[in-house]
Amino acid sequence: MTTLETIRNAFSGAFNQVAECVAYAPGRVNLIGEHTDYSGLPALPMAIDRGTFIAVAGDESGVVEVRSEQFAGVARLTRAVPDAGAGEPWQRYIAGALAELAEVSPGRGARVLVSGDLPTAGGLSSSSALTVGLIAGLAAAWGERLAPEEAARRAIIAERHVGVETGGMDQQVIALGKGGQALRIDFLPPATRYVPIPQELRFVVAASGEEAPKGTAAREAYNERVVAARAAAVLLAHQMGFEIESDPPLLAHVADVDVVDVLVDELPEKAPARDAARTAGVAIERLTTLTNGEVDPALKLSIRRVARHVLSEAGRVDAAEAALAAGSLKAFGALLNESHASLRDDLRCSTQALDKVCAAMRKAGALGARLTGAGFGGYALAAVPAGKEDAVIAAAVAATGGPAFAVVASDGLQLL
Repeated sequence: MTTLETIRNAFSGAFNQVAECVAYAPGRVNLIGEHTDYSGLPALPMAIDRGTFIAVAGDESGVVEVRSEQFAGVARLTRAVPDAGAGEPWQRYIAGALAELAEVSPGRGARVLVSGDLPTAGGLSSSSALTVGLIAGLAAAWGERLAPEEAARRAIIAERHVGVETGGMDQQVIALGKGGQALRIDFLPPATRYVPIPQELRFVVAASGEEAPKGTAAREAYNERVVAARAAAVLLAHQMGFEIESDPPLLAHVADVDVVDVLVDELPEKAPARDAARTAGVAIERLTTLTNGEVDPALKLSIRRVARHVLSEAGRVDAAEAALAAGSLKAFGALLNESHASLRDDLRCSTQALDKVCAAMRKAGALGARLTGAGFGGYALAAVPAGKEDAVIAAAVAATGGPAFAVVASDGLQLL
């Protein structure tokens, strides 16, 4: 288990010097509100009691050297051209973080050691924990202490440059999490509020046995859904007789219209973004252009299914918050099950392994279970009555081989 003492000792052993500061960034589980943030619609995540420690000492070298106890290789990135040194996938997040710190003590370098107990490639937001922690830790070592909200803002942009058009839910809850509480995040307009978790409710996360892929195919699958949601937004607005002026166009711009649920059924089952743009009379670039790249305008997208999931999932966020406030644990669990069915059937980002582990946890006494994170593999989440955690964990391990463990809502980003 990594602690402040062990990370400081490991840093001294690796670099033969003392760390100036240590940042701690937790992982997260998203209770509900999956694939909603990039459409400007709400999510309800919580920071968890596993995370990433980042020990830092600044220097005048102009080079940032990063060693990780979880990944092979040593990153040596220059402040001037950080992308040039990012040879491994995990190092691209470092390059993104450095790009967002370009104006902070330009020319200075650092030595960095990364450690922790947060599973990687599992959908528990290890990449965002790394990015948020790096930005906060490096800035502090270079003489600038960032507010948690600012560290999250920079981390969102950094990860988009890596290639995933993230909506910003992960980074915000990692920065702003609070013990014993979930965080309701609204994106349009931006707002957050804490939602207390009933004491009799517990959470278990379980690996599906499949890593949540972060390579090219997974990025493309994620970004295709982002563009499908944008296409749905402009088509729905066109049906309603107006044009979305903001860029990018988001489903949040049409979600509050009374007839939207009916109009969703009239969206095309599959169509390329260029057809959606032509029908709505908007420039194709408004739909397909990402921060770092573009989705093929001719690629057929599941516009109706994506819109149906995103809009219904946003409604489940409201219902889940109300259920937690009322202590209605069965209702909350039922919403998790509905969310998983929608992710499986409409968004199509579940897998047989995720379906299997969710079913096993429900059978063992979980109130509800669903995949957590972007999907395509990784971890599932179960809401469990107090006292049933061990049975649910055992069932999950029997189904997939594990690991599985209980998590609790915890504090967010800390500079130690």
